[in-house]
Amino acid sequence: MRLDAAHGWVDDVTSEHLSALLGEHGVDVNTLPRARSRREVETGSRSYQIVPLRDGWLRIGSDDRGLLVGRLIRDPGRPEDVEGSEEVDFDEAAADDLLGWMRARADIAGSGRRWISVFRRPEREAYAALIYQAGTDGPVRQRTVAGVYPDITLCDEDAELVAFVEPDRAERGVTRAVLAPVGEGFETARRVLAQSSNGGLGLRACSVRRFVKLSHGVRTLRLWDLVDVRAPRPAPITVPGVPNDADLFDVALLDGEAVLAQAVNAAGPGREQFWELVVSVIEDGEIRHGWRAATGPGVALEVTSGDGCALVRVRTDAAHGSAEHIMKVALAGFSTTGSVPLLSSEGLFSLSVNTVTPSVGFGAIELNGGREPFSWYWDVEGRVLNQDAATDAHLAGSTRRTIERVTSDDGYEFLLDLRWRDNGSACFDGPVLLMVYGAYGLDIDLDADRDLGRWLDRGFAVGTPHVRGGGQGARHLAGCRANRDRSLADLRAAISWLRSGDGAVRAESLCVLGASAGGFLAATALNTCPDEIDVCVIVNGFVDPLTSLLRGDTKTIASDQEVWGTPL
Repeated sequence: MRLDAAHGWVDDVTSEHLSALLGEHGVDVNTLPRARSRREVETGSRSYQIVPLRDGWLRIGSDDRGLLVGRLIRDPGRPEDVEGSEEVDFDEAAADDLLGWMRARADIAGSGRRWISVFRRPEREAYAALIYQAGTDGPVRQRTVAGVYPDITLCDEDAELVAFVEPDRAERGVTRAVLAPVGEGFETARRVLAQSSNGGLGLRACSVRRFVKLSHGVRTLRLWDLVDVRAPRPAPITVPGVPNDADLFDVALLDGEAVLAQAVNAAGPGREQFWELVVSVIEDGEIRHGWRAATGPGVALEVTSGDGCALVRVRTDAAHGSAEHIMKVALAGFSTTGSVPLLSSEGLFSLSVNTVTPSVGFGAIELNGGREPFSWYWDVEGRVLNQDAATDAHLAGSTRRTIERVTSDDGYEFLLDLRWRDNGSACFDGPVLLMVYGAYGLDIDLDADRDLGRWLDRGFAVGTPHVRGGGQGARHLAGCRANRDRSLADLRAAISWLRSGDGAVRAESLCVLGASAGGFLAATALNTCPDEIDVCVIVNGFVDPLTSLLRGDTKTIASDQEVWGTPL
């Protein structure tokens, strides 16, 4: 980037300039291991989603332009086999009018015949959504929804409805959640589900698309309700316990009727943690009587459901093996299989691939210590459909991990998560990449980082400190407002710990990387302990919160004030 006296930096760097600049600092990009293209990656297991259909599978990924590409796989028993599959170019028509935009996410209806592709323009945080329907000669674009937020989902296929969040067209700073028909009547027949002057509105799909999850409240205090889009006047339905985590409940089918499947976490007499799956009848716009379908040790993290059953993602503590498990639970009555894992991993799972057609099968992504993310698929009986591929994937990439306790300058203890490739030793001495965030109630999970393996393969150890300001509950509040300096104090303690070599990892050189609010933390750490940091990388850093808070003109001002306070 070239520094301009009048405008600050401008994005006019060329690849030749960048190569020369890196060469001046002793880095020759031609000697680095070659990164795979998106097309190459798509043929692996890391950058596509497989949607179960009644007569096969729909595999969705990106081409080398970042546009959405699908493949229809006709053999239900071979979801990974693309040979002879039919290619479906969803976004071909978007190549010109969305040039330079990045695909952010996709949503697919249960039949596999209607899709949404969401594009993002990051430099101005703008979004646009394209809605497609299957046609005889390929997908046909039904509608472009401009100015939409990333929260958009397909609902109720029979009525061809779409729910999304958008800025209010008349009042500045106000957002609203809207339900509208995809085709004719999109402008005239739309209904406002909710409106907010302080942000916080969000939408998430349910497995049964007659329902959608709707949130309200600022980011770290969001509460989630259900909305029945078939109701004459769709309105929020209060979920028992008023959950602030949309991952902990879903709508399933039981004997053809919609029921609520909700995971509840609790502690026993000895403070041991356990979870329960509670099923409740949904009737006349209310959550009625319920029953306990299963229980087991650990903490439930995510629920997705199907026809007569649900999957529950559970993490157990060290006493039970410190792992994540996928539990398959029958909903009709209490299930003794609720404590028997369908699958277990030392890493973590995501059930986000399982948002459509759950009556046909289930899916989960396993992310484990720098290995390629792997997609598991089961039929409705819980039989693995891609066991051979899973065996091959788990033979590659051995990684060491440790979670250490570090003490901050005021005596507060926090966790430092560290990973490195197995070098035959229980310790690591070398370059360390420290990823930081620590605000808005969020942490970085290394297993969820799809680029973790690339850093480990290049000889780095990678770590992230769970500082105050991140996480949930008390730890988040301990790093908010007047306590924001505690996030920095914890990060400084983590840096000193890595430099000292008192733990399993000693940083010969240290790179601190922070994005968004983590960019603020990285920048302030560089300012307060410059002698201990060799490289600082800031991505879209929120490095001047005071000006933003004083102006109060950002889309996230309500969440920003909740985290940073109000300077006036």
